[in-house]
Amino acid sequence: MHAIRSLGLAIIPAIMTMGCSGSDVTAAGSGGADSNGGTSAVGGSANTGGVPVFGGAPGTGGSVSGGSPSAGGTDATGGTVTVSSATGGVANSGGAATGGAIATGGAISTGGTIASAGLTSTGGSKAAGGSSAGGSTATGGSKAVGGTAATGGSKAVGGTAATGGSKSNGGSSSTGGSPATGGAAGSVGTCGALTDQLGASSITTPEGVKPGVSNWRVWGTSSLAIAPVYTAPLANCGTLVCFTTGTGAGSAGTRTARVAYLDATDQLVATYNLGAFECRGIAAEPDGHFAASLWAPGTATDCNDYTVNGRIYVKRFDIAGTPGWSTELTNLSTTGLGPNCPTDFGLGDSRMDFGGGKYGVYYHVHSQSGHEGDTLKYLDTSGTETTTWPWGCSHSMSNLLRFNPASSNFMPACVTDCYPGTTSSDFTTGSIGGVYINNRNKVIDVDGGCNGSVAGELGGGAVAPSGWKIVFNSHQNAATMGQSSYSKTTMNQDIGFASIASGLTLSGTVVWLTTTTLNEADSAISRYTPACDSTEQYVVGWAETGTTYKYRLGRVNAAGAFIEAPLDITATAKWGRRDDPFRTHVNGDIVWAWFDAAASTSLRFARLRSGNTAQCASF
Repeated sequence: MHAIRSLGLAIIPAIMTMGCSGSDVTAAGSGGADSNGGTSAVGGSANTGGVPVFGGAPGTGGSVSGGSPSAGGTDATGGTVTVSSATGGVANSGGAATGGAIATGGAISTGGTIASAGLTSTGGSKAAGGSSAGGSTATGGSKAVGGTAATGGSKAVGGTAATGGSKSNGGSSSTGGSPATGGAAGSVGTCGALTDQLGASSITTPEGVKPGVSNWRVWGTSSLAIAPVYTAPLANCGTLVCFTTGTGAGSAGTRTARVAYLDATDQLVATYNLGAFECRGIAAEPDGHFAASLWAPGTATDCNDYTVNGRIYVKRFDIAGTPGWSTELTNLSTTGLGPNCPTDFGLGDSRMDFGGGKYGVYYHVHSQSGHEGDTLKYLDTSGTETTTWPWGCSHSMSNLLRFNPASSNFMPACVTDCYPGTTSSDFTTGSIGGVYINNRNKVIDVDGGCNGSVAGELGGGAVAPSGWKIVFNSHQNAATMGQSSYSKTTMNQDIGFASIASGLTLSGTVVWLTTTTLNEADSAISRYTPACDSTEQYVVGWAETGTTYKYRLGRVNAAGAFIEAPLDITATAKWGRRDDPFRTHVNGDIVWAWFDAAASTSLRFARLRSGNTAQCASF
């Protein structure tokens, strides 16, 4: 976000106009009619005191036909490949987990099967039971040398109740309910604790990671610390991690988008240089081709001339990092709020996924008339662009985008500080924000001021057997209207869990995973399919914020009830701020990547093992 940039949303002209502008400019551009029905501001003044003023109703949605790729798209200036060995990585230390075969030395045979990350016991005796309610260790079950699990011994059913009370096995929490601090656990079953399955490795990068920008978060701005890190599993059991190295945050300093290609044992195969861009997303096709969303800042932030404003491209590569097509994503129509541009990412997010033969890209845009929104686009494997909406949630403060192959559709989600929920002309007393799916279907209201202030943000999304699960942070009390509705000194942020149906609507009610006096944020979720438990379940995580961050990881069932209470994993693994980091891999493992600090050259990679094997594609 540029310093004191007025940000605006349009309202219907008969009610009120609120102005927005480019950097350090207070006059708002004249409006016009929103595309597909909404109306824009026709003028207005900036909010006094330097607080951004937000206005702008989005259109009613609908589809905008695409067209051919922009001729203005330029290929990445890099495309070079740096091959080096990882400094860490989890390799098989001996025998393979039951059912998985690993080649000598931990190398995966082409097209073969792998164990869950290849990590097993190298011998020794271990009780298969864990601890009983009385604290004594079970005596049964020995682990065979070479990693074959003994059949004896069972895990004690029970689990430790969280401070503040206990729940029955599994437990449940309904909207507005009060679970015990941190959530109470039922039985962890025969799977053991998540911490027993979690490992992390380090990979050296060619240059230090770029710092993150200051972004509009909960009722104000704060730093994202590190430029976004994106993870994409590959069908050959490898993984791609896209990140940005360089100096300075956002448009400042230097930037180089890079992709680390890891093999099935999390060892570095190659690092690809994608050029002088910031990585804003990555997704992979089943045959190993992948595409990255790449952003280049401009010299202007007003979108009057899109060629000198920020520009965003989707560029496709093969598995060797060789560039293919490049398509610049643009919204140049003069109708509605007028042209819009990806001027910066000091507000909102960018998300990318692949499915159904196309790439989905969902990202923040700034309109020529001075407003902030988001746009949803798709590109087929030839690079042809279509636009689902040029202007969606407004303002679009955080985003998610996930594809579900079962229903063959994408789920776009946003948190907005104003539209589509606000109907009042008086933002001072009538503004409200919310979590929305497909820019229209409400999940929950949250306090919002239509001026950048919003009391919630999205964390992560997971693909379910039918539909999706999402997690986010917000306040539990019912939302109230107006620009003074939320107080950071007397209110706090908890983690919410919601089920989204395949039709892109809320299924059931929001379940609160935490009820504490702390502020929790940076939530994450992914489907988990451990070999020891076939029931539908998800791994959830979040950070307890403050002077230092504490990262917690737990397991919930399909309804959001805890199977395993959240554990502190800070010593082993972390993740980025609002990165939607978790991804379920081919064999059911969950993987993610992060950097511990800006300028670090150590890319960290975590794997939560499932115990499953997978048939790895060959390409």
